[in-house]
Amino acid sequence: MDQLDLPKDVIWSDRRFWFEDLEAEYSQSGAQAPSEQACALMIDLQATFCVGAWAATIILCSSIIQAQIKEHGTQLSWIDPKELSWMNKLRNRIVHGDKRKPGITIQDQWTRRDDWEQRARKAVELTFKSLYPLLVELEE
Repeated sequence: MDQLDLPKDVIWSDRRFWFEDLEAEYSQSGAQAPSEQACALMIDLQATFCVGAWAATIILCSSIIQAQIKEHGTQLSWIDPKELSWMNKLRNRIVHGDKRKPGITIQDQWTRRDDWEQRARKAVELTFKSLYPLLVELEE
């Protein structure tokens, strides 16, 4: 099972550099620092992303965004509500499941890893948008 093997060094490095480049891009905005909880969870998020645990990446992203909302008492008005809704719905489907239509399946783990990686990347980017709002506001 490739999913349970450590990724090759080149894959790990590619994922790590993508994550760190994205973080560097968003954090340069000078926005208010992320909450302590969000920062602590970002360490696990990066490791989870680099190893390729896509569903766990999405769940952590959602948790980080919620921690940020709670810490700063904001509803992330600078992010398209459809993006936040997408994240919440996906997280809920993964965590709560549905026997008739599971959020993620064993078959997904075998045959749809690329699709799940794309979802995880989108979730990571949304997480950085939530932590560093000034860059998002400047782009508009």
